[in-house]
Amino acid sequence: MLACITMIAADGDVDDDELAILRRIDGPRATPSWDSAQKAWKKHDFDECIALVAKVLDRSHVNSVMANLIDIAMVDGHLAGDEQKLLEAYMDALSPDQSRVEMYAEVIGEKNFVSTL
Repeated sequence: MLACITMIAADGDVDDDELAILRRIDGPRATPSWDSAQKAWKKHDFDECIALVAKVLDRSHVNSVMANLIDIAMVDGHLAGDEQKLLEAYMDALSPDQSRVEMYAEVIGEKNFVSTL
């Protein structure tokens, strides 16, 4: 959850499409995991949040977390700016399967581009 919150906050703009992705992952906003992630986000900067996520994330969840981060980062159909930098920092910290990340980015980019037409 903390990883998703950092990605949503990366560009300084929280939009409904980003929150919709988060709700698919965690349900309504008022959950214990949401509250815990919000507290951590308010207490730490991006680098500290990335380190916290990398420390506690089960390796079996890395690829699904990366897919969700890519979906949030590319909600508008492209990847650029602070979101791209943050995604790259998560990739460095989590060491996901690179070929899967590329596949996720391609598919999610196409999915989100079509929905913005």
